[in-house]
Amino acid sequence: MTWVITGLFYGLFMSFYTYINQKYKLNGYILGMWRGFGIMLVTFPIIFVEPFYFDPIYFILLTVQGLFIGYFDSRVFMASARFGAGGTSRTLVFSIVISTILWWILHPADFLVLWQRPWILLGIIAALSGTIISYLFITKDPFSKQLITFRMPAVVVGSLVSTVNKEIMLRHQLETGIGYYLVYSMFISGLYNLYIYASQGRMTKNRVLKEVFAPKVVQASFMLILFSIALIIAKSISLAYTPNTGYVNALSLTSPLWIILFNHYFKEKDLVSVRAGLVLIISLFFLTILASA
Repeated sequence: MTWVITGLFYGLFMSFYTYINQKYKLNGYILGMWRGFGIMLVTFPIIFVEPFYFDPIYFILLTVQGLFIGYFDSRVFMASARFGAGGTSRTLVFSIVISTILWWILHPADFLVLWQRPWILLGIIAALSGTIISYLFITKDPFSKQLITFRMPAVVVGSLVSTVNKEIMLRHQLETGIGYYLVYSMFISGLYNLYIYASQGRMTKNRVLKEVFAPKVVQASFMLILFSIALIIAKSISLAYTPNTGYVNALSLTSPLWIILFNHYFKEKDLVSVRAGLVLIISLFFLTILASA
C-alpha cells in the first residue's frame, strides 16, 4: 500500500502547488522558472550521494520530462490565477482516463493480467467511473468552456508526465531516479520557462528586477519550491509502486478536496456537493483495494 499512502500525500502537496497562484496571481512563466531552478539548486547535492549513472535513453526521458513539466507548470499557474485553484485542479479528472489507457497501451501485459481476472478489471473500471462521475458533480459550478479549452492541452501533457515519471523510476534505482528528476528534469523545466519568458521581450534589467525578484514573487516561490520537492518525491514513490499511473492520478483528485477546505478557511467561493465528495472517497477506497488485490 506504499503507492496509496504516498499518492494521498501527493494529492495534499498538489493542492498547495495549485492553490498558491490563486492567492498571488503572478506570471506563470516566472513561477515556472523559480520552481525549476529553485528545486534544482536546493536538491543539487543529492546527485553526489549515488554513483553517477548514465544511460542515453534515461537522460532522454529526463529531458523530455523536463520540457513536459515546464509546460505543465506554467499552464497550471496561469489557470489557477485566471480560473481559481478549484476549477484548475478539478480538470485533472480527465487525466485518469488518459493515463490509465495510455499505460495499458504501452504495457499490454499489465492489462492482460487483469483481463484474466475479469471481476477485478470490472471492479477497477467501476471504481474509476465512480471517481470520475462523482468528481464531475462535486462542484455546483459547471466547467466553463474557457477553462476546458485552456486546461485540456496541459491535462494531456500532465498524463504524459505521469507516464514518463513512472518509466524513469522503473528504469534504474528509485533513489537515483528521484535525484536526477529533482536536479536535471527540473533544471530543464526552468530553462523552458526562461526561454518562453525571454521570447516575450521581457528580459530587460529593470523588468527582471521588478517582476522576477519582487518580494511577493520570492515569498510565493519559496513556499512553492518546498511544497514541490515534497510533491515530486511523494508522486515518484507512488508511481514507482502503483500498477497503473491512472490510479495515482485518481488519488491526486483528493487535491481539490483539500482546496475546498482551503477555500472554506479563507472564505473563497467554492460551491461543492458533499454527497458527490462522499462518493468520490468511497470510489477511491474501492480502487485502492482492487488495484492492490
